[in-house]
This record gives sequence, C-alpha cells and structure tokens, in this order.
Amino acid sequence: MSKMIAKGYSLWLMPPGEYYKRFADLIKTLAQKYGGPVFQPHITLLGELMAKFPYSEEESIRLTEELVTGQKPFSIVLKEIDYQDFYFRALFVKVDVTKPLLGLHEKAKETFGIQNIPPFMPHLSLLYGNYPVYLKEKIIKDIGRNQSARFEVKSVHLVKGGEVEEWQIVKEFPLE
Repeated sequence: MSKMIAKGYSLWLMPPGEYYKRFADLIKTLAQKYGGPVFQPHITLLGELMAKFPYSEEESIRLTEELVTGQKPFSIVLKEIDYQDFYFRALFVKVDVTKPLLGLHEKAKETFGIQNIPPFMPHLSLLYGNYPVYLKEKIIKDIGRNQSARFEVKSVHLVKGGEVEEWQIVKEFPLE
C-alpha cells in the first residue's frame, strides 16, 4: 500500500466516548483486514493548513484559540457510508452539513486566511488507501451502509500531519 502524507496542520472534530471507541475499532479492523493505516476517528474541519500558509505551531495554536472563542458545542450527525476514488476518502461515513458545522468551517477558513479550496465535504473516514470499487462495495455490504450516529462536539483538535502513522494531536481546544 503506498503511503500518503498530510502536510502541515489540520483541525479535527472527534467523536466522544462510545462513538470514538466504535469507530476506532472499526477503523482498526478494516485497516488490519485490508492493509490500510490505522488512524483516530475524526472529521476534518480544515486540513493541511501549513500547505497553504507556513504557520508555525505557535501561530496555529493562537489562531485555533481565536477560532474557538465564543463557539458553542454542537451536534454532529453521521449518515451512511460512501466512497470515492481518493486515498483519504476510500471509505467514509457522510456527515450532515448543519449550520453550526458549516459556520465553524467558514470561520476557520476566515481565521486562517484560506480561500480557494474544494467545497467542504465533512466525513468520518473508515479506511484509507486505493481500493477497487468492488471491494469497497463488499466492505459496505459486510459492515452495513447505515452507520448513523449523533454526538456532541465539544472541542476542536489541532493535529500535526505527516505520514498517517505520525499524525499527532498538538492540543485540544474546548468549545465554550
């Protein structure tokens, strides 16, 4: 399996408690069975920040603190599984684009001065890699397309990139 690298820093929303465990276990099982990397369950709010602007870690921390100021916790709604022909979206659970989620994404773009990026498509990945469609369809049939869940997001995580196995949470920023 070829390796992919996420450049710079990213902002993640992570499921809490039982939802974290449920998706972490599923990610690990799929990675072991199909030869993909293991990673923490998350929804990328904004990715590869340093790839767009060379922010230092300190500046990224300061900007993330600015981002979360005045932000209230909100619900994330997971829907069904889908896939794309893209390494980081090989197999994922769609996320409902709610006003609070879209608002935080837009505020993050503004705070970090990022424009001209692909449209926001929030999702919780289950498997990374390059797999044929028939295999993705088989996996969906095996685990079930409906992976719906609803949980409260109470923080934003600043994550340092690199190869998937090297991803590291720099700091967690609670929502007020």
